[in-house]
Amino acid sequence: MQKRLIEKLDENKRRLLKSEIKDKLVPCAERGFSYRFADLPRSKQLLEMVLSNSKPANTREVDALGKTEAKQLILKTSQSYVAYDDRDVLLFHQYSNEIGALVCTFGTCLEHLDGLLECIEFDKGLLNHSFILVEPECQFGLCILHTEYGCELVYW
Repeated sequence: MQKRLIEKLDENKRRLLKSEIKDKLVPCAERGFSYRFADLPRSKQLLEMVLSNSKPANTREVDALGKTEAKQLILKTSQSYVAYDDRDVLLFHQYSNEIGALVCTFGTCLEHLDGLLECIEFDKGLLNHSFILVEPECQFGLCILHTEYGCELVYW
């Protein structure tokens, strides 16, 4: 009985977190942004891979960025990924470990970047509010990770 109650509470928590993210994405959705939630185990696996630095990547320290500077850096760096515009990517948010990352196309993500940076609350400056965008098969990734002393641009 207690196990069933715990499962129901966990299920309710996930439902509420999904609802919160969906509410934050309403302005983007009204402008044509379409997405779905990724498979939770796969989301956890990819996030762990990024945060553990187990994927060989280019890394560059940058000053602590606000949303505007982050957007400019993302758009500049993404120019080398133009061929991937129609590819699905996972965009991680503060609850990805509990409900799964968002799945959208790379081009759509860039098109709605302002709203997505707002949704993940990038300006909070904490690691779990970092911009983490990864292709599901890890063919490319583009991240701005908040660190103790600023930010790191990580891409491959």
